[in-house]
Amino acid sequence: MNNNMEAIILVGGLGTRLRPLTKTIPKPLLPLVNVPMVERMIRKLPEKIDTVILAVNYGLEQMLEYFKKTNVGRKVIIVPEKEPLGTGGAMKNCEKYITGTTAVFNGDVVTSINLDEMIEYHKSKEAKGTLALWEVENPNRFGVVKLVKGEILKFQEKPPRGEELSNLINAGTYILEPEIISIIPENEKISIERDIFPKIVGNGLHGIPFEGYFIDAGTPESYLEANFKLLDTNIESENNELKNKVQVHETSKVVDSIIGPNVVIGPDVFIEKSVISNTVILSDSKIYGSTINNSIIGPNISLNHDVENTIIAPEGEKIF
Repeated sequence: MNNNMEAIILVGGLGTRLRPLTKTIPKPLLPLVNVPMVERMIRKLPEKIDTVILAVNYGLEQMLEYFKKTNVGRKVIIVPEKEPLGTGGAMKNCEKYITGTTAVFNGDVVTSINLDEMIEYHKSKEAKGTLALWEVENPNRFGVVKLVKGEILKFQEKPPRGEELSNLINAGTYILEPEIISIIPENEKISIERDIFPKIVGNGLHGIPFEGYFIDAGTPESYLEANFKLLDTNIESENNELKNKVQVHETSKVVDSIIGPNVVIGPDVFIEKSVISNTVILSDSKIYGSTINNSIIGPNISLNHDVENTIIAPEGEKIF
């Protein structure tokens, strides 16, 4: 019996909150500690997931090109969406490639969830669907769930303060049986969270809270946070000066500068006489005589002035 599984990664979004960076790089290919976000997600998957299906709308050509030349250790199928279909519609669009129990991820989520444990839990409950759940202090900006003995009995969208059913929110990672995907209407813009899951509550929909970290890397602040969190947990790299949480790509050069804490420097970057902290610098950038804090710079940017709380990319800049 074949125990292998597929995973669907939803990478259809435009990445508008990260512009101008995402005007030239689709969000899934933005690096987190020098590895593209989506590649990092694929490499972290359990071995039993041998096929990854990417639901892609924006940046299709670049995604096809990238995965043609990059071996990520498993089969990658790219499924184009002509227009954005929402999370549910995107899953439906991938349906013909799935053979059984399927893991589904929002493509910009960086989490510490143990997927093997989640799959085991799903199977042990004979669930139709299992959602990873994350506890937040203030659930009023999110959708929360009512969880009783591991089963989700209700969803509540952006509850008023004091009326929250719980502090547990949907963390964008799911284990689903094919029957859930089969009930999604075809060729429609559908949200799995709002249109489908509420129909299944009390009928085999389970939830599993996890601890550690959960970051939706879709804003400038959270993109930086995800990089720095992975610097914490990413000790496998030889090239990591962990004492001040810095990673400098081996092809880059730093002269007469103070770097750190929390700095990631991509490939082919040259930095001289600069002070840099809490910043990600993408490939092929040249920085001279700058003090940079809490910013995202690059790729291909030449910079010789001070910046703070700013994205500077080839298509312009934005203060955040």
